[in-house]
Amino acid sequence: MHSHYKNNRTYFIICTLIIFTLAIISSVVFAAEEQIKVWSKAETKVTVEKDGKKTEKKIPAVKVLPGKIVYYTTEFKNISKKSVDGINIINPIPKLTQYVSKSAYGENTDISFSIDGGKSWSTPDKLKKKGKDGKMVIAKAADYTHIRWKHKGPLQSGKTGKATFQVTLLKP
Repeated sequence: MHSHYKNNRTYFIICTLIIFTLAIISSVVFAAEEQIKVWSKAETKVTVEKDGKKTEKKIPAVKVLPGKIVYYTTEFKNISKKSVDGINIINPIPKLTQYVSKSAYGENTDISFSIDGGKSWSTPDKLKKKGKDGKMVIAKAADYTHIRWKHKGPLQSGKTGKATFQVTLLKP
């Protein structure tokens, strides 16, 4: 039983480090760095009780158990004095997690996915991979490795955009 506890504790520490690291460095932005400021956060939901009422609230994802959902948010702000065009936000799907189908959102963005580490991109209905029988099949959310948000048109000076998605922490 002691070794089982140690293995779970090691897994927990590894998952915590992955989530913490991803929250800090998860996004790649393709636009001039001095024009766009980017920040990310990873959160989980907890149930709190106040005055006999239970409500859910999001808190930083410091400790997350397998099977739980982690909510990622990447925000980007145009800090230049003029509009910036060609903004792309790319988030990797963290190791030991699985993308939650249809959870990616970004206002005024086109969203695409990769199943090959970010080499190629497409919408879920067009992402194909070789199945067990050798035939091409539509990829599943579990196959996704990265998500890309392409901002439609220029982002005005001082304006902020947001990209969000969810993952489930897998069991070892």
